[in-house]
Amino acid sequence: MTMSKPNWQALINEKRAFRESQIPLEWRLDEMITSQAHRDNPISAFDLLDQTDILTQHERDMTENYDATALLAQLACGAISSLEVTEAFCKRAAIAHQLFNPLTEIFFDKALNRAKQLDAFLAREGKPMGPFHGLPISLKDTWMVKGEAATLGFVAYLTKPVAEENSPIVDILLDGGAVLYCKTNVPQGLFTLEGENNVFGLTMNPHKLTLGTGGSSSGEGALVGFRGSPLGLGTDIGGSIRVPSHVSGCYGFKPTANRIPFAGQQFHFRKGWPGMLPSAGPHANSARDLMFFCRTIISKEGWKRDSASLAIPWKDVRKKKLKIGFWQGAHETPVFPPVLRALRKAAEVLEAAGHEIVPVSTPEGAGTSQCLNIYVHSLGFDTKATLMKFLDDAEEEILPGMKDFRNLMADIPKSTLDDVWKFYADRADFRTAWHTKFTDADIDVLLCPCHQGTGMPHSGYGLPIYAMIWNLLDCPASVVPFLRSNKNVDSEKIEGFDTDAVDGAPTHVQVVGWSFRDEEVLMATEVISDALEKFSVTNL
Repeated sequence: MTMSKPNWQALINEKRAFRESQIPLEWRLDEMITSQAHRDNPISAFDLLDQTDILTQHERDMTENYDATALLAQLACGAISSLEVTEAFCKRAAIAHQLFNPLTEIFFDKALNRAKQLDAFLAREGKPMGPFHGLPISLKDTWMVKGEAATLGFVAYLTKPVAEENSPIVDILLDGGAVLYCKTNVPQGLFTLEGENNVFGLTMNPHKLTLGTGGSSSGEGALVGFRGSPLGLGTDIGGSIRVPSHVSGCYGFKPTANRIPFAGQQFHFRKGWPGMLPSAGPHANSARDLMFFCRTIISKEGWKRDSASLAIPWKDVRKKKLKIGFWQGAHETPVFPPVLRALRKAAEVLEAAGHEIVPVSTPEGAGTSQCLNIYVHSLGFDTKATLMKFLDDAEEEILPGMKDFRNLMADIPKSTLDDVWKFYADRADFRTAWHTKFTDADIDVLLCPCHQGTGMPHSGYGLPIYAMIWNLLDCPASVVPFLRSNKNVDSEKIEGFDTDAVDGAPTHVQVVGWSFRDEEVLMATEVISDALEKFSVTNL
């Protein structure tokens, strides 16, 4: 007897209805506002926010003018309560969800109860529960939270039970006093750069709804960029933290693989894949928040909870003057005018601040095209095409981004053991070429683009090649928001670049260091960010 397939559309409708029911009625936006929130309207979610008074002035102040580090200082001494901070960010996340759809799982009620318990603990014990005491933290949908679903936007995962236990890093956050309140959207299959799937729909860019949010931590970058979360946890295997961060105008950091515990997630590919190593890392609204998150998590000795996590203790690194390599990209993938302008201005500002800027050229045989060839080669290692099987088994509609990925996968022959050897050999040669550049220039970090452009129109982001390089080499890398696209200035004609479409979009720089030099990259990110922020403030 053949069992009939579930009615997927009914399950999708039920899932969406449940999600919407978790937003309190008093936090619902007027239809006059929500009717403007669609993918064809080039409006900013920040402008739409100004049309509502759901947030009090105090809540606007807490969410907009404090980073996580500043909030934690206030929470630890009781100057503000976890309940008021949590309610403020739950409200702002609810507003964000109605404007650009970043959320998958919403558990505000649990968060508010947790905040009350933390306030009671502080009053009773006279001290915070831990380093994250009272701080709301959002999570990419892949992370497991006991009692909550992790569908990853897969139709076939709608019938999966909720998580029975937390991911190890979730336990670390909770033990440290964090308040978890929502999970965020991902692209179909998690291997494309458009934050859309059949279960939860499309996540739009808060700065301009006609632009995409990148991926695969799409909702996380968008929510943090909108200040709907003070700190978020994502993952990165080809730019998946850095891309959503830079397109939504926030900070992001991809550590060396396994410096931050990665285990215990809802996976969508076979265990043991011998290709690129993924990383877990933070999205934030300041460089010091990136530093705080990584220092705190690593200091909690995550290797005692996750067997793959590296037993490398945190080390404090401080340096006032940096020697910074400056790479403006490869000729075969020219950087678009807004990002090139931001890079060049950043180098100018940093040099004026007393740092040494060293121009770096693309290594021979180790440019973006070679990176892409090596990276794509590894995709054939899953000879069972597990990712596509999830979609096919549910007879799920394949969205445009995944169609392109599927066609790419179809052109890759099933790998043999010789192919695996070739991948490692090619990657070793690529690594040697870049290692020579780093050592010959004797640089602390490399300043470079994370992508050719800014956030791009929906389904138009392209390949994140300037992010993928550092996944291939397993190098720590951060993104720092700096300046914005300006159609009156960034008018040079380049294929694939539409100055009108991206006008006003956040631009960025990427900061890269050598493997296992995570602390050095985070230190440099703080130093660089401080200089760029001073420039931005004085040039408003």
